[in-house]
Amino acid sequence: MLAKKKKNYEEIHRTRIDSLIGENTIIEGHINFEGKMHVVGTIIGNINSESKDSLLILSEGALIVGDVTVNHLIVNGQIDGSVYVDGKVELFDKARINGDVHYSLLELPVGAEVNGKLLRQDEKITTDQKG
Repeated sequence: MLAKKKKNYEEIHRTRIDSLIGENTIIEGHINFEGKMHVVGTIIGNINSESKDSLLILSEGALIVGDVTVNHLIVNGQIDGSVYVDGKVELFDKARINGDVHYSLLELPVGAEVNGKLLRQDEKITTDQKG
């Protein structure tokens, strides 16, 4: 299983990325995006994508302080906020989420940490469901 996880992580790094937040970058403010975004730095603000093919990748050492709403989420960094994912949440062993996780599919390996509720959703998450 470790070999499969390593292979998946390598495939992630070959994925075409539309937006990159670099390692020494700190962004303060909300972000709306389409496509695929890779975060290696820090974002202080909510991240949102209404796109059905949206993918947010959070690398080891990256930090998001705010809520995240995307279709597909891959985390090996830290999120301090609630997560709303229509599709799949993939956590790696260094992943830390301090907030509730609303998901359709969840992959949670040994070492990953969620400090909040895991709430499986059967249908698309809407703004009304966020409270």
